[in-house]
Formats: sequence, C-alpha cells, structure tokens
Amino acid sequence: MGSLRKNCKTPGCPNLHRNTSGYCDECMARYAARHPSKKPQAPRPTAQERGYDSKWRRFAHRFLLNHPVCAICGAPAVAVDHKYTPADVMLDVHGTFIYEEREYQALCASCNARKGKTEDVQIRKQYYKDKERLYRGTPEGGLEKNGQGPATGAVSLENCAGGKNFNG
Repeated sequence: MGSLRKNCKTPGCPNLHRNTSGYCDECMARYAARHPSKKPQAPRPTAQERGYDSKWRRFAHRFLLNHPVCAICGAPAVAVDHKYTPADVMLDVHGTFIYEEREYQALCASCNARKGKTEDVQIRKQYYKDKERLYRGTPEGGLEKNGQGPATGAVSLENCAGGKNFNG
C-alpha cells in the first residue's frame, strides 16, 4: 500500500499529491518555471573533507582555552578564525593548515559569521583571480603562452590575496 494522498499546500490548489514537500507536481513545476535560478546546490563537504581533522580540533581547543574572548567585540569566543588567510586558500597554498597561533584569532559566533561573509570573501576572490591570472596567462600578467616564465607584472602565489605572504 502507498501513502495517503494529501491536499496541496498551495492556497486554492485542489490537487492531491504524495510528495514529501507538501506541494503537488503541478505547483512544483509552476514554481520551478518561475524561479529558474533556484537550482539545488551541491552538499557542503564535511569538516574532515575541508581539512578540519583531529589535529585541527586539538589545536582549536587549546587555542580557545588560551584566548577565551572574541578578538573583535570581547564576547565569549566559540570559534578559531584564520586571521589573514581563509581556510580554503591556506589549504590550496600549503596543502594543510599552518598551526601557528599568530595565524589565528578567537571570535564569537556573530563576528566569525560576519568576517566570513565580508573580508574572507574578498580575500578569496582576489586570491583565485590572481591564481587564475598567474596560471592561465592573461594580458594583465601571468605565464607567457610558451610557458617560459612569468610575464612582466605577474603576481606570485606568495603575494596574492591582499598582499599577505602565505609562506610566513
């Protein structure tokens, strides 16, 4: 036996359905036609897949014990933030996190979220823009077409993304 058919959640819709969303097929198709940019996103990689392994968890725990307040607002800290270099950029450059306290800061949840949506986004965009220019070769700089070396004015990975030297 199948599940019972239910009324569609769309106001005024007389259709019955068995969808877990609560909407009939007709209403879901109508919504998809009106909102073509609403595409399902790929699931976010797990913390382990993003580089946050047991070594990171031990480091972060010790760091928060030594730095219990937010570096920005002074509230109780709950997160260890990559101060200058977003995590994905650090992993791209080094292949692992650098476990030096000077590279991190303790933040409360709201300051961590705000920084991640503003400063880190800008640094990340600049890094990948510089990286693409360096490796793909463009009129602004990067590798020459024949691969003989950087063209005049090329950026290096060590100095991209806001001028921070990633090699410490």
